[in-house]
Amino acid sequence: MSVLITGGTGFVGMNIAEALAAQGERVALFSLEPPPPHALPAAAALPGKIIAIQGDVRDQSALEALMAEAEIDRVIHAAVVTAGPQRERRDPHMILDVNMMGTLAVLEAAQRRPIRRVVLLSSVAVFGQAGFVSQPLDEDAPVRPDGLYSITKYAAERMGLRIKQLSGLDVVAARLGAVFGPWERDTGLRDTLSPPYQCLVAAIEGREAVLPRPGLRDWVYSRDIAEGVVRLLEAPKLDHGVYHLGSGMRWSLEDWCQRLARRYPGFAWRLSADPAETTIDLFAPADRAPLSIDRISRELGFRPRFDLDAAFTDFMRWLDV
Repeated sequence: MSVLITGGTGFVGMNIAEALAAQGERVALFSLEPPPPHALPAAAALPGKIIAIQGDVRDQSALEALMAEAEIDRVIHAAVVTAGPQRERRDPHMILDVNMMGTLAVLEAAQRRPIRRVVLLSSVAVFGQAGFVSQPLDEDAPVRPDGLYSITKYAAERMGLRIKQLSGLDVVAARLGAVFGPWERDTGLRDTLSPPYQCLVAAIEGREAVLPRPGLRDWVYSRDIAEGVVRLLEAPKLDHGVYHLGSGMRWSLEDWCQRLARRYPGFAWRLSADPAETTIDLFAPADRAPLSIDRISRELGFRPRFDLDAAFTDFMRWLDV
């Protein structure tokens, strides 16, 4: 049997695929975009197998055919348009169509197959303005999504859990924190590239990084996200419908830039309160509260392995390969 990852050639999907293949699993990636050129050759050394099929997540017939042909018994739904304000103004219909109707197509296709579990990847973005509080955000904290991306993510959560009630399909939503790490790149489907990635690109290209503030946040490394998602996928029983996946620790972009400067001599960064000067987009006027990961830690024993130094070391090693 195999695992289907929709949007699997995106950077989060690629990390999850590698984690599954490392355990000997067969993984099918279903995405509009092909995988990075060196991704599948690199995966060939893993015990499992990764295949990539190009297709549109809104195409329910194609999803059903792939599920049958690849003997899919578990699904991770990661396909999404991560839209910023410009895309919201330019093409709101496409955002809602992919993020909502694409989710519905996956769920309906899954109901027609003997699927053991569907993990829907959601986002900390569902909290919107309600996330700027002093205490950590647990799964029962109020949400107030305020952009089409966050609105559709929350709606997809509720849609999945409602279909679970109606059909018995085993669905769980994983709300991801501020993710960065290997395989991140600009595919045209993510308008909000992570600030650590933005700083990395500036360092590689020899450009100054100008930050609007230090950027203190519970940044979470993509390999930790992959481990948490795999735990949710494989757990024999889950007691809740929504779980937070974060790092449980905070550090700042200034901390990240200090390490980049040691790796890339000549790289410079500074803070500026002038929006016309800033080159790093933090996508919010302030730093939201950290995610509480007590639920997944308590129930599934999840403990993030990568603090700032471990994540930086691993990321730089991955870049060198």
